[in-house]
Amino acid sequence: MRIGLVLLSLILAAGCGEARSSAVPSPSSKSHHAFRVGGQFDAQVFGSRLAARQHGWPGPRMPVAPPPRNIDCRQLKCVALTFDDGPGDNTGHVLDTLAAHRARATFFMLGQMVTDGTRDFVRRMVSEGHELGNHSWDHPSLVGLSEGALRRELQRTQDVIQQVAGVRMRVMRPPYGSTNHEVEAMAKQEGLAQIMWDLDTLDWRDRNAGLVAKRSGEAKPGDIVLMHDIHPTTVEALPRLLDELDRKKFTYVTVSELIGSLTPGKAYHNG
Repeated sequence: MRIGLVLLSLILAAGCGEARSSAVPSPSSKSHHAFRVGGQFDAQVFGSRLAARQHGWPGPRMPVAPPPRNIDCRQLKCVALTFDDGPGDNTGHVLDTLAAHRARATFFMLGQMVTDGTRDFVRRMVSEGHELGNHSWDHPSLVGLSEGALRRELQRTQDVIQQVAGVRMRVMRPPYGSTNHEVEAMAKQEGLAQIMWDLDTLDWRDRNAGLVAKRSGEAKPGDIVLMHDIHPTTVEALPRLLDELDRKKFTYVTVSELIGSLTPGKAYHNG
């Protein structure tokens, strides 16, 4: 434990200065791929991961993500399922269903939704290999916000997720898909690629599990599918839509696995 504390102190100290201590592993080391953010070594993320491995560490232990997968979506029928606006009361049921199908997804979360009652869902997402994304703090249209307000919407959510799960997110989805040059510039500053969608299940409008399952079942290889884990009808639809996509031999991937290398600020969708 004492060794772990000393190492963590050295790492965090190195992250605050311009010179890196020799005690910090090389950023080019393959074994430390999980500690990179936007291609750069991130001492804060590394520190959180080191803390997660220390028995008796004060406070909740951070989750440890499974190793990266080697998936070639040029050869496989990949689909990226995404869930917006959580975490909420239904998120645990969504995670249970995804686990039953060995499916990974991407959750674009609102910072204000991360509470004492939902923070364990966020940690579970990390430990089960899902990707975490920034969906702003409280879901305003980011277009038209002042620079300071826009920065707060993204930074507050980045900070609360890192505090809860030890993860610095690399993707964001602007509420309503509304973006412009100012949003792009701020997302770039925060190291966040903008992720749009190709197939909208309209589960936010049509609270009908049958319709949601039918629309999702029409996904094509390479599609990013938009859903919301806050609606009970979406939770009800999820087993059916996964059964249909299983039948069609789809592979469920995160948006980063689908797209590959991401450029902060850039907006991505398959279409």
